Amino acid sequence: MGRVLRHAPGAGTARPRSGPPQPRHRTPLRIGRALPYVLNGLLISAFMLTAAALLLGLRIPLGALPGLAEVLLAAAPGCSASGLALGALGLRLRDVFLISNVAGSVLLLPTGANVPRAGLPEGMRLAGDVLPLTHAMEAAGRGLRAAASTGDRSGRSRWSEPLVGAGYALLALLLLAVFERSSRRRATLDVM
Repeated sequence: MGRVLRHAPGAGTARPRSGPPQPRHRTPLRIGRALPYVLNGLLISAFMLTAAALLLGLRIPLGALPGLAEVLLAAAPGCSASGLALGALGLRLRDVFLISNVAGSVLLLPTGANVPRAGLPEGMRLAGDVLPLTHAMEAAGRGLRAAASTGDRSGRSRWSEPLVGAGYALLALLLLAVFERSSRRRATLDVM
């Protein structure tokens, strides 16, 4: 997401730094920039689950598929929104590539994707609690365990992933709006 924002001024999809006022409601444009990444996240998740089932013998009970699809549909927008928020920061600080590469590596630690969360220090676990990937992985795991043991999907929290995603979407839209206003006032896009 950050790379898309960095190339937006040259592509003519970002508001110019000076000149006539642009349309007031820019939220649909910003959401539209995130949609390809949401779809990409869904496709990659489905492909990886299929590959894991075929190549590594991952067993996903048929009863868990609707719950897993629900988690993926809720998590992909949240992860894209967190990328949009990081992209807004990277755009403001001039170096989108550094921000996105470091963030991608650092954010995998507190989510528990590479290291079990139980072995992490308390501060890293707290940081992981506010990341959309953490909620998605935990919800998917709970749903798969519940479906495998009882055939029931009701053990999952249906609202944690969408709420975290909505929080990141609001943060991203707020950061973009604030930085855009500031850049128009100063006639510059970044601060460094």
